[in-house]
Amino acid sequence: MSTASVLSPERRIELNPFDVDAWNLLLRESSARPIDQARIFYEKLVTQFPNAGRYWKAYIEHELRAKNIENVEKLFERCLFKVLHIDLWKSYVYYMKETKGHLPDFREKVAEAFDCAIDRVGMDIQASQIYLEYIQFLKSVEALGQYAENQRVSAVRKVYQKAFATPLLNLDGIWQDYCTFEKAVNVNLAEKLIADRVKEYQHVKKVLKQMEQIMQGINRQAISVPPRGTVAEQKQVDLWRKYIAFEKTNPLRSEELGLKAKRVIYAYDQALLSLGYHADIWYESACFHEKIVIELKERGDVKVAETIEQETSKLYNRATSGLMKDTPLIHFAHADFEETNGNYDMAKFIYDKLINFENSDPTLAYIMLMNFVRRTEGVRAARQVFQRARNDKRCQFHIYIAGALMEFHCSKDANVAQKIFDHGLKYYGNIPEFATAYVDFLTHVNDDNNTRVVIERLLESHEISTELRIDMWDRYLDLETRVGNATSLHKVDMARRQALNETYEDRQALFLVDRFKFLNLWPCSFDQLKLMGYNKINRLNSGNSTTTSTTTLANNRYLNQTGPRVNVNLEISGYPRPDTNQMLAFKAASRSTPSFHPVAGGLFPPPRTVAFMLQKLPPPDTFAGPFVDTTHLMDTLAQFNREPPRANYKESIDVNGTIGNIKVADMKREFQQLVSTTTDPAVMMASEEYKKHQRKRRNDSDSEEETNGSAIDANGDVFKRRMNAKVRMRELGQA
Repeated sequence: MSTASVLSPERRIELNPFDVDAWNLLLRESSARPIDQARIFYEKLVTQFPNAGRYWKAYIEHELRAKNIENVEKLFERCLFKVLHIDLWKSYVYYMKETKGHLPDFREKVAEAFDCAIDRVGMDIQASQIYLEYIQFLKSVEALGQYAENQRVSAVRKVYQKAFATPLLNLDGIWQDYCTFEKAVNVNLAEKLIADRVKEYQHVKKVLKQMEQIMQGINRQAISVPPRGTVAEQKQVDLWRKYIAFEKTNPLRSEELGLKAKRVIYAYDQALLSLGYHADIWYESACFHEKIVIELKERGDVKVAETIEQETSKLYNRATSGLMKDTPLIHFAHADFEETNGNYDMAKFIYDKLINFENSDPTLAYIMLMNFVRRTEGVRAARQVFQRARNDKRCQFHIYIAGALMEFHCSKDANVAQKIFDHGLKYYGNIPEFATAYVDFLTHVNDDNNTRVVIERLLESHEISTELRIDMWDRYLDLETRVGNATSLHKVDMARRQALNETYEDRQALFLVDRFKFLNLWPCSFDQLKLMGYNKINRLNSGNSTTTSTTTLANNRYLNQTGPRVNVNLEISGYPRPDTNQMLAFKAASRSTPSFHPVAGGLFPPPRTVAFMLQKLPPPDTFAGPFVDTTHLMDTLAQFNREPPRANYKESIDVNGTIGNIKVADMKREFQQLVSTTTDPAVMMASEEYKKHQRKRRNDSDSEEETNGSAIDANGDVFKRRMNAKVRMRELGQA
């Protein structure tokens, strides 16, 4: 029994707020209680999963069963236009039909509900029920007079045509109903209307089959939870992306850009119902919105472009106020979108909202806000943001670096930048990133004296880490190598050797390498550096393929100039590479023999020596034991005394005693019998009988070769020669 099954659902939710199974258990219990007792649970449920349509639907239906109409309408207002879940919208249409019958404008209200549902979720493959109910509702409307009848027929026809122009399940049934409807209205006109629409219907039917195949495997009832990196989760992401890419190809061949965009946007919305914690899906959806807006404006369709632009802002708001509220990336993207559209106040509000989050690190938000204010209001206003960030105790050292670099690059004032660095050095001098940034800045402005002062100040600190101390000494040596004289260079070199002697374990050659290297040029080969224990190549060359290749060429040139290359195959990173000449090709096979190493999808042949040994061994099914207790074997080997046992020849052994379970007398008797019955090899080989036997074997071998040779010389018949040899062997055996 698993641990999760022992814990109560409440305890499981405390340990993991995204335990969907535990929430479902509580939902099942709460649905049987009165709504007044279950309402608190429902609020917690929809707060934890704000985009779960089926949870909103369960909450609304419970309120509806209790006839709390006011609460139902408030719940619809909270979720309906944010959660485009097909079952939730079906529930909304049902609610409008069942509860608005007493109103004088009942038909108008219900028709508006149907129109809104078709506009929002009518592109869903499972929306056929909404279309059919709308058609049935329109047919039931009483029409007084010919004009009203014509209006009713036109409305029904319009819904039919919109339905079979959309890939829907039960599309064939809708088409058959449409044909029956047209024939009932006017037989003569029906043939023309059906003929005009049949090609469109056939094409949509083809697209529907493709959609069913693409959407097969998508779990549309999945609840959005933070990514866990499982294979099943990644498969769902891939399936949704495949479906979205299919919609982007415009399979319905719509000439209207707005309709094509609407279907793609709806596909993104459906994906976000299950993948709401995937920031990349949110951003890709927003990017598609922006792309369509640009295309619509280029075509002159400004009205639709403005509508989609507003939807883009709503999409960002839904993300940053919902599942992405703790993801700064989406907040920054939203602020950048508003800034691009000239909504500076809105962009500033987004940055401030991100900064004001409790229990969060606002440093990056402050830096982005400072850059935004500098772009829109100038450097002076950005300084106020920097001052505000300095007073915020949650900020880290990065804000000082950003502020100093802004003054240096934008205000062109190196003195102000240096003052900011000096002020930050009091608080963050022991942090390697800050100290390194300050030294880089001083080197960039060519301030050698202050660079020396800052480095020496850091080196004198007792709080400096070993890593930073080594890095500062390296920078100090590099500075003196470039700009210092012989005296200062020698002084720094000796001070560095003395300070790092314990760290380098008195390996003086390492100090020499640091002295005479330049960028990715090294004074000796990589193999020699590795043997010396030099470990700075990885850090200097990591992440730069160009540098790596240049380093390789430079190293090769150096080796070619200095002598023969050492045949050691080492990566620049210091890790050995396998000898590809010894690799065996992968051979795909469904079955493998015991002499091969089976893997999924094929097999790899073992080395020749191992294969030879495996061929000599009997088949595995012939072995029936005994089986070794590997745990006991490994424990015994771990406790094994590596020194060989030494016999004490002076110690006497009791003849009546035992060694283990064996009696000494029995062991002595068996040993004497073995010695007495075993012939000495030297005596046997010196005997006349053995020598005579050896001479006979040599003579028989010579006579056989002569006979075989004569047989071949006589007639060249190989078969006859073999038969004669068998006869002679049989005669020798009888003799």
